Amino acid sequence: MAGGQGQDLMEALRPKSVQELHASVAAGSRKQKSLPPIVAQLQQFVEQRAACEERCVARLRGRAVTEAGLLPCAAVAADNAAATREAAEQQMAKASITGAVNRRFGALESRCAVLCGSRLSHLIGGS
Repeated sequence: MAGGQGQDLMEALRPKSVQELHASVAAGSRKQKSLPPIVAQLQQFVEQRAACEERCVARLRGRAVTEAGLLPCAAVAADNAAATREAAEQQMAKASITGAVNRRFGALESRCAVLCGSRLSHLIGGS
């Protein structure tokens, strides 16, 4: 296509008046159809899945806090030095246990998306 032909084509497609412009815009607006029903289903699925994932992660984090707090009661030490040493050992043990529990439940958080997706799959059309 030569440059002159392209310009002629563009000039032919350009509206000649404001009324013609408004008419073509209005005609374009009427041509748009409403969205198919699957769009609403997908939107509902995404919203409910996000809410499900938030609840799942919150439950896992709450459970992790509960399990990390399940440490045995400390024995009462007879002297001050032994009590200090015992307290330091308990702090280290608690930090270790809390870290292990958080890692375990952190690994489970990634499964919330899959779990919620499969629980809500009935919201998307099909069988």
